This record gives sequence, C-alpha cells and structure tokens, in this order.
Amino acid sequence: MRISSCNWIFLAAFALFAPACSSCSGKDICMECGDFDGNYGTGTGSGSDTGSDTGTGTVPACESSHTTLEWKPLPQSIDCGPGCRQLTFEEINDVNEWAATHRYVAYTDDLNGMMHVVDVDAGCYSDVEKEMGGSYPDINGNRLVFVADDYGDPYRMRIEIIDLASGAMQKCLEEVQTTYPHISYENPALVGEKIAFKWKKRNENSDIIYPVDVDLYSIGEGRKTIFDSGRNTFYVRADGDYVVWEDDPNDLIPDIWAHKISTGKTWNLTNHPSGQWLPRMDGTRVVWSDLRNGPEPSEDGSLAHQDIYMHDFATGETTGITNANWIHYGPDISGDRIVWTDYRACSDPNNKYDWDGTDIWMYDLKTKTQHQITSTSGGESEPQIDGDRIFYLKQIPTSGLFAIFVQELSALGL
Repeated sequence: MRISSCNWIFLAAFALFAPACSSCSGKDICMECGDFDGNYGTGTGSGSDTGSDTGTGTVPACESSHTTLEWKPLPQSIDCGPGCRQLTFEEINDVNEWAATHRYVAYTDDLNGMMHVVDVDAGCYSDVEKEMGGSYPDINGNRLVFVADDYGDPYRMRIEIIDLASGAMQKCLEEVQTTYPHISYENPALVGEKIAFKWKKRNENSDIIYPVDVDLYSIGEGRKTIFDSGRNTFYVRADGDYVVWEDDPNDLIPDIWAHKISTGKTWNLTNHPSGQWLPRMDGTRVVWSDLRNGPEPSEDGSLAHQDIYMHDFATGETTGITNANWIHYGPDISGDRIVWTDYRACSDPNNKYDWDGTDIWMYDLKTKTQHQITSTSGGESEPQIDGDRIFYLKQIPTSGLFAIFVQELSALGL
C-alpha cells in the first residue's frame, strides 16, 4: 500500500554527506559512517559460502556467488524526537516496498526500482542488486530475500538471498523467458532453509493471471505447492513452523489462510463472513486487520471500523486487540508488542483516504495497555516492529517522497 497525496506538515533539514567510507564490505561494516546511537555494528560473516545446493527435478539449484556490499554514509537529519531517526532520504531515493528487522532495513527505490539496505547500527546504506530490479523484500536475521527482475528481452526473474553480514549471495528459481506467459514470483518469506512465496503465470493479451499458488521451496532441494487458489493471493508471511497469507476469492472479502510446515496441513484460519487481511507473524503469533466489528467491505475496499486481531498457533486462541469506532490498519507483532496505523486523530477516522493525522500506536500484551508512539503533525503509517525498535513510513512534504524512520522504545520509557 502506498499513500497517494496528503497534507503533511513536517520540517526536514539535511546536512552534507559525511566523509566517504573507505573500502567497506559486508564483513567490515563502515566505521566512518554516521554514528547515530554510538552502537556501531561489526558484522559476523566469514565472507564465504559453503553451501552445496544441488536442486532436484526441474527446479534450478541455488547458484552461489559473492557481492561486495559498498556501504555509504547516510545523510544526517534533524532530530525528530527522543530516540527517533530518519533512515532513508528523498535526496537519494523514494521508498516503496520495504522490510525491517532490528539491525537492517531493506527497501525498493520507487525512482529506479533498485533494492537498497540500511545498517541501522552503523548508519550506512548500500545498493544490494545492481544488475536487476528488486521487489518484495523480507529479512530474517542477517539474511535478506527478495525478487530480482528484468523485464527486458529475455525476461528474467529469480529469488535472491543475500547474507548482509558476509555479502554472500544465492540466486534461486531463476526464470529466463522470451515468450509469454511469463512466470513471476511475489512476497518471498524466508524461514530457516525454506522460502514461502507466491507463484503466478500471466497472459500477455488478456492480462489473466493463472494459476495463483503459494509455494514452499526447500533451498537447493525442490518446490511444492502448498495452496492452489486460482484467485487473488497476497502477503505471504512465514516464521517458525508456519506460513500465512491473505486469500481474496471474490475481490471483496479476503480470509487469512495458514500452513503448518511440519505436518503439511493447510486451512482457512479466519473463515469469517467479514474481511481479514494484511497478516504479519512473530513465532507462533499472527496478527491481521479485521472488519468483523464494522460494516462489510464496499467495492472500493472500505476500511471503516477496522480492528486488529491476533491468533496464537500455540494455544489455538484468537483474540481481539482493538474494538473502537475508527480505523486500525496494517498491524505488526514482535514478542508481546503489536503496532498499527491509527486513525483516531484524523478529521474523519473512518475514511481510509484521510491520512493527515494518522499515528503509530502500540499494544502491550503483558500489561494490556495501549501506547501512542508518534504524535507529530501530518501522519505516519505502515509500522514494523522488531524488539524495541519501531519503523514506519512518513512522507516528506518538500518532495512528496517517502522516507523510513525508526523509533527506539527505550527513549519513550517503554
């Protein structure tokens, strides 16, 4: 989801770049880069890849290679509050799809389609894939997975895994085609030595997408379809023993589906007459946006009175996290903390297009309390959380482009 046009009131000032980094690599993180929090990372990778992927059947093996991640210093930004930092800058790029873990943030540049990564601790950024475009990033620990694509002739698409500490790269499931229908991948999620992802085939003339599968690929071994929907499937996520995704059979009322890797069981997790979408996971817990307490979705996907729900696979319990007459959108979870985009301060809290005034809020499962995380003029959206760091998007009014910010919860006393 991208924000279209908004009235934002936010002052941003930028200084010149810090001195250039000297001979940085994924192993030796650039020590001259911006010292945001005094906690420079050093990396732990060995710079070598000892994998012996062979592949089976018609599935290509993961080819291993190495990249030199050339880390460059981030520009310095003005203070956006206690424990808050700006991580991407419209002088460099415009954020589109993105993913965050405690140390790293990966994102697609909407200006040129390239994939970039930020080392939050060291204050550096790097261009990850320089040959092809990048989309649908996901990060698990130090490993980044994303879809690399080149829509030229021939058409090329593959899933790449990059160890951000060592720079080692694996290229998986590459498709090279000169004729339609093109095969494409979306939403890869890395869990252990497996990748869950969406697979589809597109017809050039009628633009029909068929079929739509959720596949599970054991790196270097093979691929199997865990769900053949033939419909609109989105937002594949995975953690531990589980894969979840959104399946929308009639463009109006999606459900959250789940797959248990160890048993091979696949089932409709929500199976509710109202809509549920945008799942995210941590361990055995999955959260999503839910319309069961409000009106049915309209044809334009109305989000009125949208709430946050959670399911714990370990206990089998589904819990309502919010229930109030305004929009709670796009949750994420880390441990006992759940975050979302909250519309309560907007002039129309049930108008999904009224972005001016949105804030990031958090719920603590242990204390059963809500906390407001952001409260600046304008709006913040699409939060992601890992441990004591919350990442979110904000539009810069001077350019209209989007930037990622991070908030340290310890600075807020949380």
